[in-house]
Amino acid sequence: MRVVVLGGGIAGVFTALFLEERGFRVIKIGGEVTYPLTSLVLTQSMPHSEDVELARESLSIYQKFTTLKRVVSIDILPEWVPQENVNVSKSLSDVKLESGEVAIISEDYLVPVRKVVKKLRRELGFQNSYGLLKVKEGRAYVVVDGSRVEGDVVVMAAGYANRFLAERANISIPLMPYECYAAVYIVNRKLWKYSIGDYVLKWYGRPATPPLYIAGNGCGEYGRGPPPNYARKIANYIARRGGSALPLHVKTGYCEMGPHGGPLYGRHQDVENLYIIGGFDGYGAMTAPALAKKLVDLISGRDVWDVYRIEKYRAVEFNPCAIKERHEWGYSPRVKY
Repeated sequence: MRVVVLGGGIAGVFTALFLEERGFRVIKIGGEVTYPLTSLVLTQSMPHSEDVELARESLSIYQKFTTLKRVVSIDILPEWVPQENVNVSKSLSDVKLESGEVAIISEDYLVPVRKVVKKLRRELGFQNSYGLLKVKEGRAYVVVDGSRVEGDVVVMAAGYANRFLAERANISIPLMPYECYAAVYIVNRKLWKYSIGDYVLKWYGRPATPPLYIAGNGCGEYGRGPPPNYARKIANYIARRGGSALPLHVKTGYCEMGPHGGPLYGRHQDVENLYIIGGFDGYGAMTAPALAKKLVDLISGRDVWDVYRIEKYRAVEFNPCAIKERHEWGYSPRVKY
């Protein structure tokens, strides 16, 4: 069977890898690599067991391809938020907690996602060209550099571009893109070793090369750009937890979300040979490898996992900035810009 994979990010490369391991002939169309130079956090500190299961499976997959660096993760949340089967503390030596707050402490990993993606793209033979999705008489194909590329199956794994590709093909999908922001800081030495998810002040951060630290929050309309004084506002939040933070550079990223606040995968209801994987909400490093494996199970006829199936969701318009992120502990609304 011939499969066309459209998208060469974390979901696309692992989908292609697992397809080839199952004996499929795979045509790989990747575009460009847009992942940050710094590593991303893979955490197993999440409130839903399905997400923890995916993170653990993704961890075992990564360990076959690269060496992962351990990092201590601290999730700060109000003490009234339910915490089950986790290590909880009410005081920390390096990070300040206020009255009524607790911290969930876990040992997590920094994943060099850009390095892994580039390695697999090279080994699997991904094209750097961009492809366009086309649908005719209920079947999907791809156009690359003016040429038509057909497959028994087409997999759309193009990240935030999934929505735009679908619209150009005149089909609907339950995924929406949005802007996500982060900034590079010089921070106090004691924060270098921590990945922090602050659900009280609403920011997150992870270590880069000392003394640099990556931190951000929020959700904005696609194409809008970061709000005024964004980096300074996050710096103030960091300072409340662990000393000064000097902002150096602000970066706009592009993310994608499903209407339930988490990822989706499965077959398009109206296009018989089109499968989709996406909606990772900027956290594809944690769940995309494992969900790619589930997608290949589905394509292979070995469907044994019914969670996050795209067929369960109607392709309605929704505001991703109004959706609570499923992988997060907090119950408060997202920061919107």
